[in-house]
Amino acid sequence: MASHMLVIQGGRLIDGNGGKPVDNATVVIEKNRIKRVASGPAGAIPQDATVIDARGKTILPGLIDNHIHHRDLLGELFLAFGVTSVRDLGNHLEWILAQRDAVNGGRFAGPRIFCAGGGFYARASAPHQQVPKDPAEAKQMVKALIKRGVDYVKTHLHVSLEITRALAEEAHAAGFKTLGHLDTSILPYAEAGIDGVEHASGCAEATIRSAQGLANLASVKLWLAKFLACWTFAEREHYAEVIDLLTKKGTFIEPTMVLWGAPLGMREQWEREDYEILKSSGLSYVPENLRLQWLDHYYLAYGARAEPAPAQEVVIGNRYSIYGIYPRDGLRVGFERLQEFIAQLARAGGKIVTGTDAAAVMPGISLHREMEFLVGAGLTPMQAIQSATKVGAQYLGQEKELGTIEEGKLADLIILSGDPLKDIRQSRTVEVVIKDGEVIDRAFHSSFTNPIPRPTGIEFYGYPIPRLEKVSRQVAVENEADIELSIQGKDFFPGSVVYFGASPVPTKFLNQQDLSAVIPRHLLRVGTVPLTIVNPRPHEFPNLGATSNGLPFMVRFSSTGQAK
Repeated sequence: MASHMLVIQGGRLIDGNGGKPVDNATVVIEKNRIKRVASGPAGAIPQDATVIDARGKTILPGLIDNHIHHRDLLGELFLAFGVTSVRDLGNHLEWILAQRDAVNGGRFAGPRIFCAGGGFYARASAPHQQVPKDPAEAKQMVKALIKRGVDYVKTHLHVSLEITRALAEEAHAAGFKTLGHLDTSILPYAEAGIDGVEHASGCAEATIRSAQGLANLASVKLWLAKFLACWTFAEREHYAEVIDLLTKKGTFIEPTMVLWGAPLGMREQWEREDYEILKSSGLSYVPENLRLQWLDHYYLAYGARAEPAPAQEVVIGNRYSIYGIYPRDGLRVGFERLQEFIAQLARAGGKIVTGTDAAAVMPGISLHREMEFLVGAGLTPMQAIQSATKVGAQYLGQEKELGTIEEGKLADLIILSGDPLKDIRQSRTVEVVIKDGEVIDRAFHSSFTNPIPRPTGIEFYGYPIPRLEKVSRQVAVENEADIELSIQGKDFFPGSVVYFGASPVPTKFLNQQDLSAVIPRHLLRVGTVPLTIVNPRPHEFPNLGATSNGLPFMVRFSSTGQAK
């Protein structure tokens, strides 16, 4: 009978616990578990065992990306870069459970998936998001989700403290963690039971106490702009107080620092790197729109790429902005303050984990970029590695099974040709990936498919569908003077354009609920014309843009039958 044993010999072991690396280590794997970890030879090895010579190489636990939005065709990209576990932050529950179970059952390649479904919201924008009306209903919803098989509980913007407390109490009673994406101070939410936050959300807000700081924060109306821009107004004198509470509570912070890279000078380098990866014929299955999203770094926040501004020029346009209204200089200040906060949190023993927001960024390689950013912020390479391994597993609630290379744990490991303790960029030098005790084929395969397609084409990473609700007038007379309209609705952006029939007309963004537009006189011809709003799209690919509902606009003759 075959032993089904895998032995890794001679490598330098970084087991994830933070201690001194073990040279000339041996790791013995039997079936899908780590059977033995030793310094030096492991003794007698069965003749039919598979032996991997790791001399001159580094052995690490499999890496964990604690913030992704799973899509159909990401599995091979995660695995190729050593990412063996991911946390999905929001999908249709039935679909993501099917993805998780199919991967676990070996039906197709991918990392382990931990999921929560659509999550809890104060106001739903998609059918799979849940909105409890009170704490009692929140508890019942959590019970139902746990029964259906979720791995944790997630809350999003504007969920009240009372609802959050009820969600956390029910989740904790069942041994599950609760995490949140906040738009206000983290302090009361940590007290209410939130175990961790995405994007370090709520941390900057907790430090902003001055009247000017609060006014500055209130002036940023667009939600994605706000969760980056808030760091520009963070007040350093309050860092210590916030960090003290977070460390005492053991609250996990996932900063998603990689999201700051594109507007802060990394865009060109990342595009070149991603282009080299996507040139592989084995990735021919990656759809065009996803390629554009990665190669052009088309984030909702960053706007179009352009030539660098001349020295000393202050740029407030789309070139260096969030939503076209927040200047790059402000981003640099904010990023520096985020770095300082993360460094102080690490020195205080806080729990920092890696997350990337893939598929907004290229899956797999983006996790290595995140570790590089953590080291750039002040973490040691060992701390950055632990953020992606041991601490990441703790955030998943999987520390008994994953995150370190120890006897009895699941056999998720990677082997690098370089030493990431000397240079964290060497974490990219992945040569071997072992998941669930099996050596993974790291090649890309043009035949790779997902047998269970995602049930919706709606993308978080493109602009949302605008909603046109009210127009200041809906009737005009042929050939009257240019008409200025006030338009009300939802999800408008600086790049939104009003269309009068098939013709775009001059549009001014006021805020996310208000636009003004001018209908030129020459377009006023008798008839009924649809008035619509079109949100921006990259390179005119329609499924990354969005068009509103239409309201009818009537153009009539004057009362005398003659044009005015």
